Amino acid sequence: MVGKTGAAGVALLIMAVGPLAVGCGNAASPSGAGAGGTVAASPAAGSSGGGAKAGPAACTGGLTGSEPGVVQMVCDGTATVHLQVGSVTKSFVGGQCHSAGDFWSVTAGVITQVGAYKGPPVDVVSINKNSSGGGSIQVLLGGKNYFVDGASLTLSEGAKTAHLQGKATAQSDVPGAAVTADVAC
Repeated sequence: MVGKTGAAGVALLIMAVGPLAVGCGNAASPSGAGAGGTVAASPAAGSSGGGAKAGPAACTGGLTGSEPGVVQMVCDGTATVHLQVGSVTKSFVGGQCHSAGDFWSVTAGVITQVGAYKGPPVDVVSINKNSSGGGSIQVLLGGKNYFVDGASLTLSEGAKTAHLQGKATAQSDVPGAAVTADVAC
């Protein structure tokens, strides 16, 4: 099940274990995510499209976490997610991977509440292994939502790297968009 908003008004990306919306600050969101181009790197944005490797400060988009509508920041981990949606690429740096038994997920960025958060735009990504061995990818990129359910998933021994690919579902803002994610934990 995929949803964009929940009863509490939190932007939701429904995962196998519950709701979570995450993102890295991106002061310069692309105007045509999925239409072409590379998300440009900026000092306040996460790394993208070949810029210098960004750290936790870039992931937060300059936010402190005390701003209205900021629920949680997940920017101090070691995970990197290289994402391609259509021809748009973005790298999220500072995420966290979690693995226990058959469960595996990665999140990166700033969790915000819909309607309460009025700060700079954020891009979001959440990736999970599903019970059938495939994966789900939920992304907000350039103001557009992309949901991939049943993505092919190759997870390395020890769950240190992963490769996922699939097509955005009908619930997405751009249904059918090709989505690829490479994760290093």
